[in-house]
Amino acid sequence: MLAPQITTLKSAIKIAGKVSKGNSKMPGSTFAMDSFSCNVGSKLVKVKGSTCAKCYARRIQNMRPSVNMGWSKNQIKTEQTLAIDPMLWEAAVLFQIKRMGFAEHRWLDSGDVPNVQFLASVCEVARQTPDIAHWLPTREVKILLDFVKEYGAHYIPDNLTIRVSSPMVDDKPLQAFANMAGVTTSTVHRKQTKPAGHVCPARTQNNECGSCRACWSDTVDNVSYPKH
Repeated sequence: MLAPQITTLKSAIKIAGKVSKGNSKMPGSTFAMDSFSCNVGSKLVKVKGSTCAKCYARRIQNMRPSVNMGWSKNQIKTEQTLAIDPMLWEAAVLFQIKRMGFAEHRWLDSGDVPNVQFLASVCEVARQTPDIAHWLPTREVKILLDFVKEYGAHYIPDNLTIRVSSPMVDDKPLQAFANMAGVTTSTVHRKQTKPAGHVCPARTQNNECGSCRACWSDTVDNVSYPKH
């Protein structure tokens, strides 16, 4: 089956939602969805000491109605189009990512994986952009395990790094993914706690990634973010 042809930015956004340029901290392009639609996150946000307890994305959505509207539309369009025609969603996102021309893309700087099909389609988008490094953080462990059961870990292309986040501050990396190709982990640590693996340097360099690309690299087993 031939992939659908997307010819305009307007049509691509209407189909799949909007791919954005990374913020002042991150390089590349990003794709955000509704943080209030997170499955696991909506539970963790109520748990003291969890990594979602003070969700920055929800704060942004509450403070900025235009952002809330945009991320909510991305969620709705993504779920609706994937349910009907995954290849159409993939083509619309591909059009936008390629048009921006960045070397890195981050999935879900807000929101989380809604279903197995989303992960499969992200894999396909990454596969069709081999010169772009893709990074997808998630707390949706069950969805990821269901995806691996259905597709196999080998379905994850080499240029896509999926990072499974530990749910609680000062948690250790989740060991279930220690030896799974294409899947890595991340943690959050307090100042007084010894971090695991690579420590995100953003706090020491004007809250920017700078030259660091650890989050996008599957050779970095765990990235630990200082609690803020």
